[in-house]
Amino acid sequence: MFDDLSAENQLRFDLALIHRYMAEHNWNEGVVNHLTAMLPDSDEHFLALPYGLHWSEAKSSDFLVADFDGNVISGVGEVEPSNLNIHGAIHQEVPRARAILHSHQPNITALTLLKDQTVTMSSQHALRFAERMAYLDVYGDPADPAIGDTIVDSLKTKDVLMCANHGVIVSRPYLWDAFDDLYFLDRACEIQLKAMYTGRELNIMPDAIANDYGRKIIKWSKIEGEKHFIALRRIYHKKYPDLVQ
Repeated sequence: MFDDLSAENQLRFDLALIHRYMAEHNWNEGVVNHLTAMLPDSDEHFLALPYGLHWSEAKSSDFLVADFDGNVISGVGEVEPSNLNIHGAIHQEVPRARAILHSHQPNITALTLLKDQTVTMSSQHALRFAERMAYLDVYGDPADPAIGDTIVDSLKTKDVLMCANHGVIVSRPYLWDAFDDLYFLDRACEIQLKAMYTGRELNIMPDAIANDYGRKIIKWSKIEGEKHFIALRRIYHKKYPDLVQ
């Protein structure tokens, strides 16, 4: 089905798919939040949705190619300023961060509103994030270029950053594994919040056990996560034929 797509067009299709999925599940916030990916074989240019385009209408041909200074290399539109301040800085300073998903979906954001925003190692979903998460206690102004430095420091050794009172940033080498992390982080936060609603004490696993299980989960999630995303490609290609345009 997708064998005839170039590496860039495949990346564009995948990024459009994720925008559509997140809009369907109310993981977007109007036309803000941002999802980006570095162009294949490039360390200077990344794909970004034009500012003002709704996620539910994203197509593969819509994405801008931009550089870290915000210059639009190709495409029509502009890069949203906080997108550039956050994603541009991470892409530039963290080489493994080829795909970055930043969102404010309710389950995750609700946890960041708490004084203690920790994703506890109390569910199987959460275990995949053992040793992989950082926490930012003061998020700051996303329109301030200086925020990029704060975020980059947090993500140099971690894949996921919980931003106090704000949302989450996931940075990974590939779009499919960034999406898989975001998907399961949302599930982990949802069931943790539901358990917390009971007022009863959470059964949190000791660090040694959580870290051991977490490393095992990451190994098989690399296979399962990619298969999950391939299934989504089939579903969304049938559901939205205009995705590849």
